[in-house]
Amino acid sequence: MREFLALVLTGLLAFSWLPAGAIEEEVVEVVITLAGDCTLGSEEHTRRNLLSFDSFVAARGYGYPFARVQSLFAHDDVTVINLEGVFYDHSANRAEKTYNFRGPTDFAQILPAGSVEAVFVGNNHIIDYGIQGFRSTIAALEAVGVPWFATTNMLNNTWIFEKEGFKVGFTGAYSATFGGFRKQMEKDMQTLKDAGCDAIVAVMHAGREYSPVRVQSQERLAAWYVRNGATLVVGHHPHVVQGMEVTDGASIIYSLGNFSFGGNAKLRATQALLAQVTLRFSREAGYLGHQVNLIPACPSGTLEYNNFQPVILRGREARAVMELVQHDSPFELAPYIEGLGALQPFVPAPKPETALKTE
Repeated sequence: MREFLALVLTGLLAFSWLPAGAIEEEVVEVVITLAGDCTLGSEEHTRRNLLSFDSFVAARGYGYPFARVQSLFAHDDVTVINLEGVFYDHSANRAEKTYNFRGPTDFAQILPAGSVEAVFVGNNHIIDYGIQGFRSTIAALEAVGVPWFATTNMLNNTWIFEKEGFKVGFTGAYSATFGGFRKQMEKDMQTLKDAGCDAIVAVMHAGREYSPVRVQSQERLAAWYVRNGATLVVGHHPHVVQGMEVTDGASIIYSLGNFSFGGNAKLRATQALLAQVTLRFSREAGYLGHQVNLIPACPSGTLEYNNFQPVILRGREARAVMELVQHDSPFELAPYIEGLGALQPFVPAPKPETALKTE
């Protein structure tokens, strides 16, 4: 009965915010689920441990990491994660840094097995094994048919998902890229516009690690994407959840936190978010707007250690996650509802005369 009421509420909230006349014509929905930092591999010195990510997958199979979120991942149009690490079969070319994350190239099969349709790779760990590791990762993704996107200082790519003639473009960048590679970011945004995208999703890797509040670098990068035409901006890198805001007809979610994070054998953060976003389009008006559902999660199914298998939270634990998100949000968020999530109000598309033009 509770699940039925949740579904009814979802429908009422959605249609109550649609423009007049939109209900009378066909509305096409694109449902996108976005998850945070996913390290599908281990560090070199932990790889052979029984409690390492590599050992868990070797013993339990490719479908293990995302098995307990298939109620979302398997029933949307697109699931996107931040792939924080490389798929590479060698330990050579390891960068001189504190943490280097690597999974074997066959671990790319985790993605289709887990109903993940695309990955963002513009983060500080895609170069853990130099350009060789980066290229190996791209080859592994292509081998299993999973698209990638990012603006980086090495390789660049955008991706377009199309449904019933409507196009949603994907791009994104690491905050360290923002200063010196803004021209390439502009070029990637223009590529999506020239391709006729009706909406653009921008993913950003930015912020201060383990900070519960966003910092100026995140705000600047998110604002740039919105000014340049992004419908939705979703971030990660702090490893913890942060707030949300709505500006100029776009939603910004500053940090989703960790998800399946093989880099930590012990949990350093127990709260995470999934953002499930429904984009709505009509034949007559095109893009109508979008609605964000914030779904509390935990990166592990047990708090005793990291089992690398994220779960959806309920009850008090879910509400505790939303309290953290609310703390960093400038307006009152719609509340968490058991069995549904925290479904935010519909954000209508900005009117053409008020839409900001590309810089």
